[in-house]
Amino acid sequence: MDRYQKLVAQALTSVIEVFSWDLEEEIQKNIDLILLDIREQDEFDMMHIKNSIHVPRGILESACVWNYDNTVPKLVQAINQDIVVICRSGNRSVLATLTMQQMGFTKVRSLKMGIKGWNDNDLEMVNSNHVIVDINQADDWLNRVISKD
Repeated sequence: MDRYQKLVAQALTSVIEVFSWDLEEEIQKNIDLILLDIREQDEFDMMHIKNSIHVPRGILESACVWNYDNTVPKLVQAINQDIVVICRSGNRSVLATLTMQQMGFTKVRSLKMGIKGWNDNDLEMVNSNHVIVDINQADDWLNRVISKD
């Protein structure tokens, strides 16, 4: 286990995760649920869960409070609202969820296995033009191997 994995494992002692199939049901039942995608802009543009809001991880803290250039009023006002944080594979979202808990958010959870898990369960995603993304094309992109170079 590398240092990053250890950090995520440590965060998981206080972060609750939700499976994609449970999130799919919750989306249907809870109209106030906020889907918060914290991936980078190019990742979000390529594919995301419909009706997600996008706040890149790099500005998350300032987006969650008033009086910053990056303030997202919907997030600031959602301190006691159900929020599910989403990333590619469910690691960055665990760390972002922990940060939001430390900032006082009471009902924030992380999507287990992230967008990859969502796509593995054949659940629909859209791109930045609101066009449905082909599941196989998404799978190819989400499972690409990152070189050590």
